Amino acid sequence: MLKLTNIDYQLVVEMAEGDKEFEAELLEAIINSVKDLRKKYLDGVLSQNEEMIIQARHKIKPTLTLFGLERLSLIIENGKETLDIEGMKSSLVDKHQEEFTEAVDDLLEELSSF
Repeated sequence: MLKLTNIDYQLVVEMAEGDKEFEAELLEAIINSVKDLRKKYLDGVLSQNEEMIIQARHKIKPTLTLFGLERLSLIIENGKETLDIEGMKSSLVDKHQEEFTEAVDDLLEELSSF
């Protein structure tokens, strides 16, 4: 199975163009975006508020793409089916919520090591 990246750190380095201060600011912005996503997305899942979930997904999308957050991106994409098509079946929602939380926690732990 192909291992998905939490973040493509090389994309951060390239965007910062050698400016370590800007690199640190980018990483802090990513951390804040992911923390905001975690809160809003999980609040939306727990309250079964589809609009809140959609807004959280759209807000994080540029960050997912720009910095190669493949694992989180895939989980959110898979969540569209679980949360929308499946009509919020609790066993699937619980599994999705667990995968999402684990991916976010792993990403934040990885980011804190840079």
